[in-house]
Amino acid sequence: MTDYAEVPTAVRSMKSGAEDYIPKKLLTSQLPAMLQDLQKRQSFHEEPLFIRESEAYQKVFGRLHVLAKADICVMVRGENGTGKKHIAEKIHAQSDRADKPFVTVDCGLLSESLAASALFGHEKGAFTGAVGRKEGYWSEAEGGTLFLDEIGNLPLGVQQMLLCAIQDRRYRPVGGTKDRKANVRIITATNENLEEAISERRFRRDLYFRLSEYTVKVPPLRECPEDILPLAEFFRELYNQEHGRQVKGFDAEAKKRLLAHDWPGNVRELKQAVQSAVLFAQGELVTAEELNLDESGKPSDPDIALKGECMEKKRICQALEKAGHNRKEAARLLGISRSTLYEKMDLYGIQTKR
Repeated sequence: MTDYAEVPTAVRSMKSGAEDYIPKKLLTSQLPAMLQDLQKRQSFHEEPLFIRESEAYQKVFGRLHVLAKADICVMVRGENGTGKKHIAEKIHAQSDRADKPFVTVDCGLLSESLAASALFGHEKGAFTGAVGRKEGYWSEAEGGTLFLDEIGNLPLGVQQMLLCAIQDRRYRPVGGTKDRKANVRIITATNENLEEAISERRFRRDLYFRLSEYTVKVPPLRECPEDILPLAEFFRELYNQEHGRQVKGFDAEAKKRLLAHDWPGNVRELKQAVQSAVLFAQGELVTAEELNLDESGKPSDPDIALKGECMEKKRICQALEKAGHNRKEAARLLGISRSTLYEKMDLYGIQTKR
């Protein structure tokens, strides 16, 4: 609260950590609405906490505090939806860089022509359209952590620049004449088979070894079945609060369906399934029908298994068709890694059109 509704006062308040400020004379008329807005913003930006208790996940989680203090390059590997970014955030939060920026870059969104500029910045006139100087993600993450998600998609032409920046702890903006020092920790993530990418000359072997000083392998949800029901209950409570619902749980058949499902999209898929079920639940308990999940998760009957395989083969063919037979895009649509897609294609004898 302030008696002086001036811009410098507001700026100083924000820099000191305030979310907002209000002149005292407007308290009666504006404070209630402002508090409601702050509460909404807080609920959207703060990630709820959930501690997964499965042995496979705890084995991973228990090592993070050691990695956090080591200040080495860490590669987080796992399928889509397993929570690779969450792991990276935990490493940063427990490190000595926790009070510095955590900057996320989706390498899949970096075009071949602009990737270097996005990462390292550029000087005015460096290329057509560079009307002014621009800082890159590397500068933005100074002192903190740069999280390079889907690192396998980084354009080959920029990989050498990244390698040099990590090794020498310095980089040069596009069009620049002087190097800049860099104090940035690198954490990467991928759901791709990088060893295969190296053999196909899509990814540099020397960069791979530099980025993977330590590799964290996040287990898929199907390998942590004891986490499924607790996670489902956690998300149910979360979306009850967010959507103003009063759903009290899952009926017996719904629980069976949750445990039987293979979860190719992992925790992300589970979260979306529960949100939809909470929104459209007709009673106090979510039913199996309201979960809207395939029943072909873990069949024991051979006839059912065959139907499940036919359905999976059909889904893969549909995804390939939709992606124009681009296997990388098809894997993304299916929510599985490219290597898993290749294995499934070999299993079912599926060929792509060249």
